[in-house]
Amino acid sequence: MKPTLVCLHGFTGTSQTFHFLHDIKTHNVIAIDLIGHGKTSVFVHPYRYTSEQQVKDLEEIRDRLNLDKIDLLGYSMGGRLALAYAFEYPTRVNSLILESSSPGLDDIDSRKIRRQSDNRLACLLLDKGIGKFVDYWETILLFDTQKTLSQIVRETIRQERLSQQAIGLAMSLHYFGTGTQPSLWGKLEKEYPFHPYFLVGQKDVKFVSLAKQMNQLMTESTVIEFEDSGHCIHVEKPAAFLATVTQLLE
Repeated sequence: MKPTLVCLHGFTGTSQTFHFLHDIKTHNVIAIDLIGHGKTSVFVHPYRYTSEQQVKDLEEIRDRLNLDKIDLLGYSMGGRLALAYAFEYPTRVNSLILESSSPGLDDIDSRKIRRQSDNRLACLLLDKGIGKFVDYWETILLFDTQKTLSQIVRETIRQERLSQQAIGLAMSLHYFGTGTQPSLWGKLEKEYPFHPYFLVGQKDVKFVSLAKQMNQLMTESTVIEFEDSGHCIHVEKPAAFLATVTQLLE
């Protein structure tokens, strides 16, 4: 039986984010709609959105599928969840591939500022709706490098974002935002049985710095930089991303 790669998308993404990874021959590939996104039930108790519960949900999926271990790939928000799962269940993880991800925020003031920012975004979602939110989201600096992508690719990304429900994204920001999720910095220095790979675009300066900081703290981790790419490597450099992930899984 082939090993299984579990893929976790970023904020405003869906299980379709990593559809092209199904070409990988060495693994069965499973992509999950995270709570508040895609086809999940968004009108659920707020605790279902918390990091702790999402880690438990992922473990329940692994257990129900009768998988001894999994390979984990997480992008941005999904990377934070993948890291939290790997720290909670280290013996269940073969390899950990994090794309443009962070362990959260350790500083109290930074966490407070981030929660305030996320709450404003949640209000925008609930007051103005998903269309106005996506109009704004497309203009933030984090996705500036995506302006060079083809119109077809940009429209595909836009439609994926527009397919979401405003209440689901707002709840995700409230209960699973970077300022709300517990910081994982303190867990980086322990020894783990899996090998972490930090994938970053060279133009995504903030996350290149974060990846290098995490690499210094974790034993036997690796930073892989992609030339001429920003935050969303799998969209901006899909062929190189697929080749790299395939190689890491072999």
